[in-house]
Order: sequence, then structure tokens, then C-alpha cells
Amino acid sequence: MKGWLLLLSLGAVGCVTPLSSLTRVSTVATATARFELKTEPTATEDEARVRGALERSVAKLERWGNLAVAVTVRIAPTHLELERAVGRRGYDWLRAWARYDDLIVQSPGSWAGTDRDVDELIVHELTHCLLFQRSGTSRNWDTKQIPLWFREGMATVTADQGLRFPSLEDLADWLERNPELDVFGDAEQLSKEAYGQIYGTSFHAMRFLLKRVGDKAIVDMMAAMQKGDDFEGAFTRASGTTPKRFEADFLNYLRFRGFRGFGLKVRPRLRPVGPDTRPP
Repeated sequence: MKGWLLLLSLGAVGCVTPLSSLTRVSTVATATARFELKTEPTATEDEARVRGALERSVAKLERWGNLAVAVTVRIAPTHLELERAVGRRGYDWLRAWARYDDLIVQSPGSWAGTDRDVDELIVHELTHCLLFQRSGTSRNWDTKQIPLWFREGMATVTADQGLRFPSLEDLADWLERNPELDVFGDAEQLSKEAYGQIYGTSFHAMRFLLKRVGDKAIVDMMAAMQKGDDFEGAFTRASGTTPKRFEADFLNYLRFRGFRGFGLKVRPRLRPVGPDTRPP
């Protein structure tokens, strides 16, 4: 189960403190993005792997536009240093943290990430940066009240991470067993212990949204927030429904197994056959 949890990040707002040992600085530039990469002087292998992932990430990000501002990317040598830098404790699955123009990544060598893992992680995190940059400015990006499901849904869909999360069927079963949970309203708190389910909900909710409104609506939402809307106003304007109504629709889609499709035959539960149960 841990395998598909390793790549997740909170992608949240909050104070980030410098990592003083990262004294090696280099630049990564593509046609549409620019990064300043900071590492420890001896971390040449990690630097090369992250550099390659940054260069490969741009093509997937272009689905939503481009990074308007250069991003500083810092490679934390250990998980403990990552948690210290972002002010989080006990998030064993955390591998990175993204803000408007700043990204901290745990050294791939410290968690044995494959090149594909690192590529997914970098795309995921830079999607957060792109969302924040295209929805606001360096002074107001963290005031837009973008919910976790939208942030993480957009990032996991862009990074094509669906196979790392529970299926729709698994999520529907989980909701049945935990009817008291508010998976949207309490997502931030639930993510620490139920991160797989919460991020899975985010991934599938974003796919549900995209099937309804398409990519352009997401771009329009970001543009509306850039012009002054908060998330609720931008979402309602671009999708034609409120976030709360959309969330309720998606939960009903899960609860009633709408993903099975119309006309799909579901195997009935077996019943004992006896004198009173045989058909007439």
C-alpha cells in the first residue's frame, strides 16, 4: 500500500524556512520555464535527476499554460530536513512541498525513488506552482481559498498518477464504511492518516469535473481568480455550478456507483435455493 503513497505532497500554503546546507546553485531553463536549483555541493546525482525531471515536466504543464515566474527548487537531503523546512511533523509519506515560486523536494536517493517516480513528483509539484501563479500574485495567491481536492486533483491528473490511488469502487466502499467523514470539508485534517483515500478522492473528483467541463474551464477558473475572484466565484462562473453542489454530485456518483455505467449488469448476491426461494 505504501508504494503509491510515496509521491504525494500537501501542496499547501505555509511558512518555509531555508535549508542552509544547499550552497550549490545552478539554473535550469526551457523555452517556457526557468528554475533555480539549489543542492548540497556533493549531491550531484540527485541534482542531475531532478534537473532532468524539471526539463521533462514542462510539456505536461503546458496543458494549463506555463509558469509565469521562475521557481526555486531545493533538494532537502533527508525526510527530517524536509519536514523541518515546511513545519510539518509525522507525515512519513511527504516527499515535497510547493508554493507560488518555491519547491522543496526530498532527495530522491533518500527514498529510493525511480526516475519515473521523480518525474511524476516534479510534475505534480510544479502543477501546484502553476495553479498558484496563474490564480494570483506573489502577494495574494494563498488567499484564494482553493480547496485541497482541487489542488491535489489537478496535480495528480496532470502527473497521470491514477494507478497510485484507490479505484472508484474502493472509494465507494470506504465511504460506506465511514459515512461520518466529510471528505471534502475535512480533507486537510484527514490527509495525514487517510491520505490515500483523500488524494484518491481528489484525483477522481477532478476527472469527474473535467469530463463535465473540459480543460478550458480550469484555465478560465485560474484566469478569473487572477482577476480578483476567489475560488468559489471562479468555479461557479466557469462550471455553472457551485463547489458545494459539485462535491455533492460527485459523492452521489460514488455512493450510487454511477461509474459502473448504465445497463451494466452487476452480479447479484448469491441466495440459498429452497422451497420458498425458487421462482414460480
